[in-house]
Amino acid sequence: MREEVFIEKNKSYWKQLEHYIHLCTKNKIYYMSSEKIEDFLYLFRTTSHHLAYARTHYPGSQVEKYLNSIVGNAHHLLYTVRKNPWYDLKDFVLHSFPRKLLQYKLYILSSFIIFLLGALISFVMVAYDTSYSLYFIPPKILSSIDYSFEATQWDYPLMTSIIMINNITVSLKAFIYGIFLGIGTLYILFLNGGMLGALTALAYFNGDFLRYASLILPHGILELTAIFIAGGAGLLIGKAMLIPGKYARLDAVIKNTKEGVSLILGAVIFLGIAALIEGFFTPLPISPVIKLVFAFLTFICIVFYVKPLK
Repeated sequence: MREEVFIEKNKSYWKQLEHYIHLCTKNKIYYMSSEKIEDFLYLFRTTSHHLAYARTHYPGSQVEKYLNSIVGNAHHLLYTVRKNPWYDLKDFVLHSFPRKLLQYKLYILSSFIIFLLGALISFVMVAYDTSYSLYFIPPKILSSIDYSFEATQWDYPLMTSIIMINNITVSLKAFIYGIFLGIGTLYILFLNGGMLGALTALAYFNGDFLRYASLILPHGILELTAIFIAGGAGLLIGKAMLIPGKYARLDAVIKNTKEGVSLILGAVIFLGIAALIEGFFTPLPISPVIKLVFAFLTFICIVFYVKPLK
């Protein structure tokens, strides 16, 4: 290949790599998003191949010297880039996590369907005979339910931490139990759906349902979404156990577990926000309508959190 053709064919790669080098050195940027790092590495490898080609076919030429310079600068940057944990967190929350939600939406939707199935079955059973609620709700909790659902005063920080720990525990179980061919995850989802369905039936037929909804939904939208995400992560592991595809079974499990962990991390953020809402907002002595409007707004926020990436 003639040198002029070689330059014309590949100069766009070199210019892009130079742009990254200039951006990092002039603006003192010592960290990049994962997408930019991947792009930088691709350009670095490609330009290194071009340098090797130029050394073989155009030794001593200006293009060889030029490529040697930018590859050297890129190599220097590659080993001086430092990761900023706060930037990584921001990138995860704003980009990586919602992208994962879209990528594994079928698993998350399946998780939701299993949960909903448990809720519907328990609701119908309890509507038919309230004694069936004992199958889904522990007697200790059942006996403590106040069907007036009046707001109560409590130690908000303490309750927030207790609620968050409990929800994270449920989510981790939904994830980890996926190792039992996904059956453990299905059980956790169905069981928790059954508890919610039974409680909803009791509230609907015995208490103030509007007030009940206003106590459940403000935090429940985020909380349930997080549990569905955790369930989807567990189903990922179950899928790898049953259908490893082109990978060896162990490799498939490791791969899907890593993907599941990224989903769990995002779910924990959702649960943290839900716990704050449940601890500080839900008990407020304000109109149930206001609380339901707030719940609707949380749902809209979740939709718009993911929708821009479609």
